[in-house]
Amino acid sequence: MNKTFLTVAQVFAIISGVLFIFPGGLLIFPLVLAYFNFKAASVFDKAKKGEATKEQVTNYSIYLIFTSTIGGIFGLLAGTGVSSTDTEPVTVEQKLKQLDGLFDRGVISREEYEARRKAILENI
Repeated sequence: MNKTFLTVAQVFAIISGVLFIFPGGLLIFPLVLAYFNFKAASVFDKAKKGEATKEQVTNYSIYLIFTSTIGGIFGLLAGTGVSSTDTEPVTVEQKLKQLDGLFDRGVISREEYEARRKAILENI
């Protein structure tokens, strides 16, 4: 998930949550909305650490569309992986693990496995 988009969504969720608290006074409905905005911000923080699923991020982002539109949009972009700005490079170890998985599941033959492994290691 795109950590930048998660951070933007988190900031907007917090700001809108705070805005619901101040004018709300003792009214229950704005306080409930503020609670869920803060909960969404918490889920986005967990997602940045890898502790929340894309489904959780998407669900809270849909909620935020109604209370903090910009936060909801950025949350959806982060949760659905629509953005092409994810710049986390794939390491050689990750590539080799993917290749091992393909071979173990029988998707590629031994010859293909050896050729691809050699190509990955040559690009180091």
